[in-house]
Amino acid sequence: MTAARSATAPPPAPVPAAAPFARAEALDAALGDPWQPDNPYGFAAGAARDAAETYPAAAEARLRAEGFHLCHLPESLGGTLRSFEDTHVLVRVCARRDVNVMPATMFSISAVMTVLAAGTAEQHRRVAGWLRDGRTVAFGLSEEQAGSDVLANSCRLDEDGGLTGVKWLVGRGASADAAVVVARTAQRGPAAFTALLLGPEELADDRVRRLPARRTTGMRGIDFADLEFDGLAVPPGAVVGETGSGLAGALRAQQIVRLMSTAGCLATADTALRTALRFTREHRTGGERVADTPYGSRELALAAAELIATDVTVLAAARLVHVAPESFGLCSSVVKHVATRLTAACATRSRALTGARGVLREGRGAVLDKAVRDNAMVAVIDTSVLGNLRAIAMHLPAYSAVCGGEPGGAAQEDGAAADRERRLTTVFAFGDADALPGVEPAALDLGVRPKDDILLGFAGHADAIAAELGHRGEARAAALVREVHRTLGGAVREAASAQRDRARSLKASPELLDLADRACLLYAAATAALTWWFHRDGAGLYGDRAPGGAGWLTAVLGLLTTLVDGREPRSAGPDAAPAGRLITELDAAHRLFTALPVRLSDGTAHRAGPDDVEDDER
Repeated sequence: MTAARSATAPPPAPVPAAAPFARAEALDAALGDPWQPDNPYGFAAGAARDAAETYPAAAEARLRAEGFHLCHLPESLGGTLRSFEDTHVLVRVCARRDVNVMPATMFSISAVMTVLAAGTAEQHRRVAGWLRDGRTVAFGLSEEQAGSDVLANSCRLDEDGGLTGVKWLVGRGASADAAVVVARTAQRGPAAFTALLLGPEELADDRVRRLPARRTTGMRGIDFADLEFDGLAVPPGAVVGETGSGLAGALRAQQIVRLMSTAGCLATADTALRTALRFTREHRTGGERVADTPYGSRELALAAAELIATDVTVLAAARLVHVAPESFGLCSSVVKHVATRLTAACATRSRALTGARGVLREGRGAVLDKAVRDNAMVAVIDTSVLGNLRAIAMHLPAYSAVCGGEPGGAAQEDGAAADRERRLTTVFAFGDADALPGVEPAALDLGVRPKDDILLGFAGHADAIAAELGHRGEARAAALVREVHRTLGGAVREAASAQRDRARSLKASPELLDLADRACLLYAAATAALTWWFHRDGAGLYGDRAPGGAGWLTAVLGLLTTLVDGREPRSAGPDAAPAGRLITELDAAHRLFTALPVRLSDGTAHRAGPDDVEDDER
């Protein structure tokens, strides 16, 4: 066993410097303790704005003064983007207070990334200048009658340069200074669309009408408004890149947007779980703290496992987009689906723990209600669940040879193994921004031919990971890794078989979509296993004091395999217990719920009030 381990063991991931997310820590400290009721950047202020459906003007101004609005713009264009991992954590510490700060300061990301993916150098400089000046660039792709079928969009750019049509639910549509609009320029096919960069002059034209903002269930106070164009004269220089490349450029950009939107998923889940932890520690039922009851401890542990599973998947994805942008397409769709599904469960589970107080429109009930509703908004902002699963389903058959154990599958990939190992070492060196290459939006690819490093890496390492866990006495974790490996192989084989069978195709059956959903959970499990592998000889993750501790891994794999099997999440309760302990300790230490330490400004002072009950017989 020792020889087998040494033959396949990669070098350990580099150990990041102390406080790898110092920028996030400094900003959180500047914004103050979010639990203080008089903090304008705290939970109470966010809940009050939500109730009044008002825009977070003061928070936006403060964050812009800190340069936060430039965190997704590359440094080469005057921004502060070091890595998407660093930016993701930075966004989370702000959005946990009120997720509305994301649309208030970051809704330009879709437009900017579309221009960076498909536009000219001059267009890059133009949008970067707008961002540096504090302007907002909206993005218009969706149309109400077409829904997720963008090929059915009808907003068009005529041969004479006139733009006509309506873009639906445009984020910041009523207040944006500029916009990127994807319009039809031909009759059919993906190449029938062109992206247009409209500046302040075009948006001020009388032939542009900003319709009243639509009221939404979450992110209240943010203007989601339709943009109506009635023959707007579009200058030739407004075409982003080449005519007919607009949809491809926009879809490549959405890979990054999907990744960054998961900061909102994790931020709202963090707030919900942190609120539930405080409630369950302070309240008693039958003389026992809710957190210590069998039901309370299990539900907290499951919520913690749901959050950790999301976090580890997102962290790897935020680094993979730098290391292998050409094969990031699958990962970007997976991470969005995993994050929306698991954090929604975490937030809802957390609110349920507070009982009747979870439905109150005041105090912690208001904070929890806002977190749950805002979380649901993030799920649909940049993609549809159905469209995302369809995209994932199209990728899966390509992995049947390697992950599915088909004869000769592994040999086909042997030549690239060393390069892939180097990339994986960089991907899992969490917190080390210096190891990452710069981001290249233009290198993002929409095809299924480039293979995903995480799936291939797990297929190559699964046996060694399980053996090492067994050697360390982590028998349950080892068994779960083997189960993930076996189940993943079966899922991709079934996807390949279903794609060849017309009766099981996407047009005839939901089977492929169900397989895509399961594959997403298995991808997250594979990411978690690889994370442990590359950190097995380093400091424990998620606050685990034991070097190479595998408690969090058992929790994540136990939860994910339970969901893959279609069983009730509560049956994963025993496996999830370590996650509950780790998250509780992170909260007590005022740390963000993430793999590496990120200090928060949360204080311990709490004034007694109607939420505090010594003995609550719920």
